[in-house]
Amino acid sequence: MWVERVGIRADKQYHEIVCYISSLIGTTQEFACSIRSHWSIENCLHWVKDVVPKEEDSTIRLGNAPANLSVLRAFALNILHRNGHTSITIAQRFLSNDIDKLLALVK
Repeated sequence: MWVERVGIRADKQYHEIVCYISSLIGTTQEFACSIRSHWSIENCLHWVKDVVPKEEDSTIRLGNAPANLSVLRAFALNILHRNGHTSITIAQRFLSNDIDKLLALVK
């Protein structure tokens, strides 16, 4: 299936044609819904983990350490969201030097 994307990112227009390959059989609408659902997860979770704690820049590569740290990052992000922080960057700045505020999040 071919998908054409047109829009504006960072004040620049873009036009992309992307090919998706799948063994699933369905309608165009079902396939489009699946694509949107995938990107929703990517944008809501993975992007945050890539940009804010810079998970992809980590130099930790051996054994279970990368997976363990990924779980800890997700845990920390969930605690911040659960306590009403919508901007992870602002929450980090607000909480980073105050252990009492950090501990209050997990009570």
